This record gives sequence, C-alpha cells and structure tokens, in this order.
Amino acid sequence: MEGWVAALTAVFSVIGGVAVLGLAAEVAGRALAPKLEVRGKHCYVTGGSQGLGKSVAQELARRGAHVTIVARREAILKEAVEEIKACVPAEGGKGQRIEYVVADVTDSKDAVRAVEEAVAKQQGLPVSQLFTVAGAANPGVFVEQGTDLIRKTMELNYLGTMYTVHEVARRMVEGKVRGGRVVMVSSVLGMLGLVGYAAYCPSKYAVRGLAEALRNELQMHGISVHCYFPGTIFTPGYDAENLTKPQITKDIEGADDGLTPEKCAEGLFRGLQRGEFAIATDPIGLLLRCSARGVAPNNNVVLDALIAPVGWAVFGVWRLFIDRTVRNHGKKAKTE
Repeated sequence: MEGWVAALTAVFSVIGGVAVLGLAAEVAGRALAPKLEVRGKHCYVTGGSQGLGKSVAQELARRGAHVTIVARREAILKEAVEEIKACVPAEGGKGQRIEYVVADVTDSKDAVRAVEEAVAKQQGLPVSQLFTVAGAANPGVFVEQGTDLIRKTMELNYLGTMYTVHEVARRMVEGKVRGGRVVMVSSVLGMLGLVGYAAYCPSKYAVRGLAEALRNELQMHGISVHCYFPGTIFTPGYDAENLTKPQITKDIEGADDGLTPEKCAEGLFRGLQRGEFAIATDPIGLLLRCSARGVAPNNNVVLDALIAPVGWAVFGVWRLFIDRTVRNHGKKAKTE
C-alpha cells in the first residue's frame, strides 16, 4: 500500500512540476512579448480585398489602426474599404484612415510603388505593421501542370511577399520606426508536402524560411517578425482551388472542417498578443508547428516539448496511410 502511495505521489509531483513550469513559461513568454498596439499606426495588408486579408484589416480597424489594403482589382478593393470602415469604433475612431492601393505585388517595381502611394495616402505616416496575406493555391498533378503556372505560384506566394517585406523593412530601418512588426502568412503546407500541391508547398516553405531568417536578423532593428500557418480557410480562393484539385488529394484530405477568415484572424491576433513567432490556429497546424519546428522559438517550451512526440507519432502513421493511398491510386490508374 505504501508503495502505491509513494508511486502516485511521485507521478502527481511530476505532473504538478510540469504544470508549474508550463505556467511559468507562459507567463514569461507573455511578459517578454512585444506589445501588440496598433492604435494610430499605419497597418499595411496585402491581399486585403477579400478572405483572410480583409478579416485582418477589419480587426486592425477595430483596434484603431490606420489601414491600407492592397490588391489588383479596384472594384473589390472599394467594396472591402467600405466593409472595413464599418468596423471603425463609433467612439475613438475619429480621423482613422482606411485606404486602398491597386497594385500587383508580384512586380517588384509595383510593390515599391504601392508602399510609396500608401504612405502618401496616409499623410506621410510610415508603415509600422505589415501583414502579407496575398497568395493562392493552384493544385494539380505536377507532371501535368505547365511550368509557367508553377512559376506564377512562386511569384505570388513567395516573391510577392518578399518584395513587399523588403521595401517595408528597408523603410522601417532607415526611418528608425519604433515597434515595427512584420507578419507573413505561410500555410500548414509550408511544413508538410502533399500530393497535388507540388507547386504550392515550395512557395509556402520559402515564406517560412524568409520569416525565420528575418526573425533573427531584424531583431537588431527592434522589428518583430511572425509567421502564420493556417489550414483550410473558407474563402473564394479555396473555392477556386477545389476546381483543379486532383481527386486523390480530395480523398486524402477528406471532409476538412476548416475555419472562416474571421476565426483565422482572431487566432492570428491571439498569437500576436502572446508574442508567438510561429502561429497556428488548428490541431494539424499545432502538431506540425511543434514536431517540425527546427530551431524556431518555442511558443511554450514545456507544452511544445509535450506536443512534439504526439505529432511524430500521428504523422508517422499518417505518412504510411497517404503513401499507400497514392500508390494504390497509381495502380488503379494504370489498370484503367
């Protein structure tokens, strides 16, 4: 009996110790996190005319920011601006500016011009909070897709992000902007390769790599860098994505619950408030973030250490399943 008591005491002591360490790590992380204060600041959102980008812009407007959204189609931008303006607080929102700029961020010169125009429209207020949300997926069988489409995917998702980040970060450094923040949007497929996404995954892996490098480098200028890894988001882009998605990819994904852009934006801002570098808002993203973290910072060293082995086990089994599914699909196709 005494042995059982001693064993249970030891187990609960370990659990209690882990809980205390986890709580301490959480408190320390929040205390050291750069404060998320956007009121009165110029926030620049690429891909801000619809989907996640628009939801991010709306949340920024609610928080009192001056917002500039960027996209290629002016008609949709104008509609989005009115929706974002509706989110400006009735009290305290006087003088809050919501603007738009028409630009193609895949063109380096146009990306630079867009930032210049945005600053001018915001009465010379420099961009201090950047959210690069513009992106798209073009699923398909790799050997059946043209290389032009694959190149365009990389141009939008990676180069479109990089051109804007480069120009805004340069201005932040040269203008000695205080409290600068850069938020890039990758994807769970920036940590996971999957059939049907050979054009998309590399572009989102590249965004992750840029974010990790700049998280380290821009610290010398007091600029914080974050990377968001969403799963399925129910947007017009997702509807378009499904039009070309191979059946084998749909079979593997199954009934993906996904999240609305509004829920994703809420989760993103929760992560920013906690000071997280890598932000995930769904279970798959959480497991991938912890199990495929590399040398990126922990969000909570204790919880991440506990979750990582779960991810290794889950994705080890899942990998066997999808490999078998793909091979069987190939055999069936040859037979037919």
